[in-house]
Amino acid sequence: MTRRSVWYFFATMVLSGSMLWGQTSGSSTAESTQDTKVTKEDGAEEEMTAKVTKVIDGDSIKVRGADGKEYEVQIEGTDAPESKQEYGKESTEALKKMLFDSDVRVTWKKKDNFERLLAQVYRGDKHINAEMIKSGNAWHFKRYNQSKALADLEVEAKKDKRGLWKAETPTAPWDYRKENRTPDKPDR
Repeated sequence: MTRRSVWYFFATMVLSGSMLWGQTSGSSTAESTQDTKVTKEDGAEEEMTAKVTKVIDGDSIKVRGADGKEYEVQIEGTDAPESKQEYGKESTEALKKMLFDSDVRVTWKKKDNFERLLAQVYRGDKHINAEMIKSGNAWHFKRYNQSKALADLEVEAKKDKRGLWKAETPTAPWDYRKENRTPDKPDR
């Protein structure tokens, strides 16, 4: 296998979510026909199919589950520019184009400090967490996520000057928040 074909295979597996969550290529991203799967064990993954009702910014959304409840979802492993930050509006628009008013599969193991689902988000076979980083619309949030696959996608986006990486020295959202003393959870 050539180096290029190995990279293609790896990228395909990452974008389908297989490399990130231990699925084999034979696994389906829509394995469960149930709308919500809840396991009571500590650290067990929960899953739901939901409708995106709002794109808050480039790394968070609101969804309505089959139970009729609305949930706020933080797209795990990503940190997008803040709304008032350079490239913030573009990042939000990119996520809207990918997700607004569509059905998604949301999987999570825990909530963040603000009770948002800290989740992997899929639209069909697209892994949105990876797509936002790959397209240069979000940083890989290495402080909280050590995925080599996501780190590699960020390196690729930087190298190809995609999205926010077109700027010579973009300001990371965590630095922007620190400099501007903005809260980690903006008013929704």
